[in-house]
This record gives sequence, C-alpha cells and structure tokens, in this order.
Amino acid sequence: GGSLQGLKAIWPAFAALDHDHSGEASKSQLKILSHNLCTVLKVPHEPVALEEHFRDDDDEGPVNEFILEKVQDNFDKIEFHRMCWTLCVKQNLTKNPLLITEEDAFKVWVIFSFLSEDKYPLIIVTEEIEYLLKKLTEAMEGGWQQEQFEHYKVNFDDSKDGLSGWELIELIGNGQFSKGMDRQTVSMAINEVFNELILDALKQDVSIL
Repeated sequence: GGSLQGLKAIWPAFAALDHDHSGEASKSQLKILSHNLCTVLKVPHEPVALEEHFRDDDDEGPVNEFILEKVQDNFDKIEFHRMCWTLCVKQNLTKNPLLITEEDAFKVWVIFSFLSEDKYPLIIVTEEIEYLLKKLTEAMEGGWQQEQFEHYKVNFDDSKDGLSGWELIELIGNGQFSKGMDRQTVSMAINEVFNELILDALKQDVSIL
C-alpha cells in the first residue's frame, strides 16, 4: 500500500516544517521527520537509501513517497495522527480561547482528517461540516438548529470551498453551536462521535484513516 488514504495528516506535518513558507523544509528536519515516520508507520529504517534519496532530490515529495510506498496497514493510525498533530499544532491552533481541551481538539482534527477532501490543502466542505455538527448536537442531546446553520452558511466566505482542520476546531471549540452546554457535555459529545466515526471503524479494520 502506497495509498495516501489515511495518511493525509502527513501533509500538514510536512507543511509545518516549512517555517518561512518558501515551499521547502530543511533537509535535517525532513530527515528527522522521515525517521519518526518510519518508526510510527512500522516501515523498516533504511538510513543509507534514505540518505541517497536526500542527496539526489531537493523536493520533499519523493521523500514522502519513498516512505509511503512501503507502508503496510499494520501501524497504529491514532499514534500516527498524534505524531503529525504534535508537529503542526503549535503554529496552527487558534490563539483564541476555546471551550474544549487540547485532547478534544486533537480528536476533532482526526475526525477532520477522515471527513476532508482528498486533495491538498485539506479542507472539509460545508455538507460534511453540517453532518459533523448534527452528530455532535445529537450526542449532546440538543436540538439541531438548521436556521442557525443556514445563517452560518450565508456568512461563509465565498472565496473558500470549506474549512481547514484548525478552523473546524475553532468553530466547534468557540461554542457557537453548543450554546448553553457545559464543557463536559461538549467533550463527551466529541468523544462519542470520535469513537463512532473513528475507533469503531478502525476496530472493523476499515481503512478509513
């Protein structure tokens, strides 16, 4: 399996290494990330081959593929997402106060990875946002406010096709769609939806992530 299905979280992780937005990350950082990827994806470490790869190619893409084409399906999907999250959370997570914990935010990010479109940069389209918000509302045993969502959609930035994972975390974390609910209820709802969409599917060995 060189399939990128399930490995989409790697894109924001690589992008996070590109601090000056030049489109390139430093080779030393890429080497460390590649090493960590091999570990978490249970791909055999081949330092010599990897070193040659870095020497031959200035583009990070092939390095990505060099590792990804060796991936089998026996790695811990959640651990993989946590590694990618750790790399990119600091520079991307909103500085505005959120009503949810960082662990809840991580779960929303994994759900985002599952629901997002298969192209870079990753986004979640409004239909999927609505689907997720409905699921969360049901889990909180609150009534779904369709008008509120329609109003939100009207104000949606026309220039965008959807939200990034970080914008989705902010939307769920700012309490706009969970007014009157306490933190614990929101946290339990995120956990419930995470278990249903992600963990149950992984248990059934569906390669969703």
